[in-house]
Amino acid sequence: MTIRPYDWRDLMLLHRLRNRGMCLDTRLMFTRGVPALRHMPLSTRIPGGNVCTLVSRADNSGELSAAGQFLIRDNQLPARLVFISPREIISRSEGVSLLEAMAHMAGERGAPALIAEIDERDPGFDSLHAAGFAIFSRQRVLRLESSVEGKAAPDEETWRPAADRDYIAIQSLYSNLVPALVQQVEPPPSRYERVLVYWSQGELLGFLDVERGPQGIWVQPYFHPAAELNDNLLSGFILGFSPSQSYPLFICVRSYQGGLSQSLNQLGFEACSNQAVMVKRLATPIRRPALGKIPALDGTQPEPSAPFANIIHHKSTPKNTHSP
Repeated sequence: MTIRPYDWRDLMLLHRLRNRGMCLDTRLMFTRGVPALRHMPLSTRIPGGNVCTLVSRADNSGELSAAGQFLIRDNQLPARLVFISPREIISRSEGVSLLEAMAHMAGERGAPALIAEIDERDPGFDSLHAAGFAIFSRQRVLRLESSVEGKAAPDEETWRPAADRDYIAIQSLYSNLVPALVQQVEPPPSRYERVLVYWSQGELLGFLDVERGPQGIWVQPYFHPAAELNDNLLSGFILGFSPSQSYPLFICVRSYQGGLSQSLNQLGFEACSNQAVMVKRLATPIRRPALGKIPALDGTQPEPSAPFANIIHHKSTPKNTHSP
C-alpha cells in the first residue's frame, strides 16, 4: 500500500470513489452537499489552499485503494477530517493507515488537532476510536423544511449583524459557555460578517455563527443561560434567513446547549442526526532559533574611535613663606 498526496494521475480513482464515501464534516455536508471528493481537483491548483487530499494505492489484490481529505477552515489551526472513500475502508487496516497519514500531514501544517463528526452507531465510529480519536462533545442536528410563524411579529432589531464593538462580548460569552476542553480544539468564530448577535439590557445573551451554501443554511447557536428562548426570539432569526424557504435550515445544538432542542422542536424542527465530535490531538513541530558560536576575534587590539587625551600632571611649587 502506497500513501501519497493526490495528483492528476488519480483522476480515474477519484471518479470511481466519488459516490462511495462518507463525509465527516457535518457543516460542509449540509451546506455544500456530498460527495466532497468533487472539490479535490481544485485544491491542487489553489496556491496556499487549505484543502489537503491523500490517496492510498493498493499494492496487491487483497487491499483497497482509497482517498481521504481534510481541511483547515479560515486559517484556523484545528484541521477537520472531511471525506474518506470508500466507506468500508475506514473499518480496515488500510483506512487506519490513511487516517494516520492525514493526521501526520495536518500536524506538519501546524494543526494541533484533527476533528471528525460521526454518528456513534456508524461502524466507522470504532475505527476512529482505534485510530486515536476521542469524544470531546456530542451534537444534535435539527432540520427545518417549512416556514415558521412566531406568535408575534419578530422585532427587526432583536438580531443584527456583529460589529467590531461586539468582539469582546462574543469572546467572553464563548469562553464562559463552551467547556474548556472543547475550547482547546475549537476557537470562537473569527468571521464576524456571518455572525448575528442578540443584546438585551446592555448584555450579550446570544450569537449565531451562520454559513450559507447551495444545499442549505447552517447555524451554530450560542445562548447565555439567562436568555429566554421564546418562540418570538427563535422565529425572529429563522424568518430572517430564508423567508421563501428555498432550501432547508440546519441548526447544530451541542450538548452544553441541550435545552435549545425542546424549543426548536416546538417550532417544527426535526432531528436528522445525533453525532459525536471526535478529536485526535496531534504533535506539532516547534520552531526554535538555531544557536551558533560567534567566530573568535583575530586577536588584534581594537582601534579607538577617538584619540586618547594626554593627561599631564603638574608638580605644584611651594610658596615662599619667609617673614620680612
